[in-house]
Amino acid sequence: MRRLLTAALVFAIVVTAGLAHAAQDKPKEKGKGGPRVAGTWKWTVSYNNQSFDMTLRLRREEGKLTGTITRGDGPETPIQDAAFKEGQLTFTVVRERDGQKMTFKYSGKLSGNTLEGKTEFEVNGQAQSRDWSAKRAPSPSLTGTWTWTSTLGGQTRERTLKLKLEKGTLTGALGGRDGQETAIQDAAFKGGQVTFTVVRERDGQKMTSKYSGKLSGDTIKGKIEFERDGQAQSRDWEAKRAKPEAKP
Repeated sequence: MRRLLTAALVFAIVVTAGLAHAAQDKPKEKGKGGPRVAGTWKWTVSYNNQSFDMTLRLRREEGKLTGTITRGDGPETPIQDAAFKEGQLTFTVVRERDGQKMTFKYSGKLSGNTLEGKTEFEVNGQAQSRDWSAKRAPSPSLTGTWTWTSTLGGQTRERTLKLKLEKGTLTGALGGRDGQETAIQDAAFKGGQVTFTVVRERDGQKMTSKYSGKLSGDTIKGKIEFERDGQAQSRDWEAKRAKPEAKP
């Protein structure tokens, strides 16, 4: 009987240790302290003696993985069939060129701040593949003071916008000609795009201006949409991040 109890105890210890080891090796899923693939990833592709900077932006919303991929300064292309499971990322990109659709199938393994894998595609009916290795880019910082110059009615003035992004919530204020600040409304920052609304009152009339812009380093570039005399108008704006004053 003692031998049977001893054997059973040893078996239980071995099984428990094995399960613990398996649980330790298995990557945890999103929301359980596991690896995070959402973010911005960058790498360089060389093709026909040319090099292109690639940018992959991934985001997870309501448990679904989505994103876009950009080559150089070109437009963003939405990715399709994106999935991330047990440390492996897969997605598809469909591009159109000269009336022909080209499909690129990406697969990569996440290791810390690196994604490494292969891209599979066809050229002239021949299956091809190439390696890719992307690094996680630092999270873009929108917090700070932004300035730009605007010309209206023959007058030129400098504008100041103060933004603060904290825990996903964007707040801020736009400086006016009288030195007073107006709080921005409906502010959002998603996928490198910032949007907000400014409502001002002048001579008893409310004026609404809708701002949209794309963040690139220390520059925000986009458009302002508003109405004047009942007519919808827009103008470009390009703000630069003001450098913090040196402490004495």
